[in-house]
Amino acid sequence: MPACPRLGRKNVRSSMLLALPFALACDPPPDASEPFSDAAIAALGAFNDEDPATLVRAFEQLEVEIGESLDLSGDVTLRSLTPADLTEADVADMTHPDRDPGATLPVALAWSSPFAPTEHDRISLISDQVPEGEDAIEPFAIEYTRTFTAGEDCFPAECEFLRSRNDMTKENPSMTVPLVLMKDWRAFELSDGRAARASRGWMEEGATELEGSDRIEQSYAIELWTEQGDGTTLRLLVLWAETTFEEETADDLVVFTTRIGMDTLFRNHDGWIEAH
Repeated sequence: MPACPRLGRKNVRSSMLLALPFALACDPPPDASEPFSDAAIAALGAFNDEDPATLVRAFEQLEVEIGESLDLSGDVTLRSLTPADLTEADVADMTHPDRDPGATLPVALAWSSPFAPTEHDRISLISDQVPEGEDAIEPFAIEYTRTFTAGEDCFPAECEFLRSRNDMTKENPSMTVPLVLMKDWRAFELSDGRAARASRGWMEEGATELEGSDRIEQSYAIELWTEQGDGTTLRLLVLWAETTFEEETADDLVVFTTRIGMDTLFRNHDGWIEAH
């Protein structure tokens, strides 16, 4: 079995290494263009700005970059990029662990959903993201309770922001870890009047697995939903996360696992909307 090209700051258990397709794990997404990275990071930092102008410009630039760089009809490898690293200034308005944001691994994945942004709003407003039966929404979660702190009764028609605290337990072949994720949404329009939604997620504290010392040290995410002319929605999720494990392996394997989870999230959302 060939070795991945990089060993790094993120590690994963050897059992996971054997369970996943190694060749794909060692094939990281290409680097994002500078305009893509600049726009994604600007959107993360400008999420709470009183005037959404920066967010609008960032989203419109991301639409352009996605159109030029990615194949939305392709598999996960053709819809993903590696954005630039974060700096402390990029996350300054969020309470977060006392760690270098530049230590996170960045992953971006795009998706074309057949459903309008207003249909996706319904998922944002669900408190139980792991309902019984086949309606699970959040991948790798065995528990997920969303508690709204603002906007539950008025988003998106009458208020711009929806804010929440999310208590969950995530489980994958590598670890089972309880964690708290802060997540907010914002509803606005692009310069041509199309509907748009942004979501920003982050951890205020790191989280340790139930058995052992593996940890999710820090995590930041920006999500994009933009209405398209044919009634569909362009989606983008950009995630920067730092995870440390007991056993060392390649960063690229962690990136591979992350983007599979992101892709599953997109598919679960469309499946839930179709079923409801």
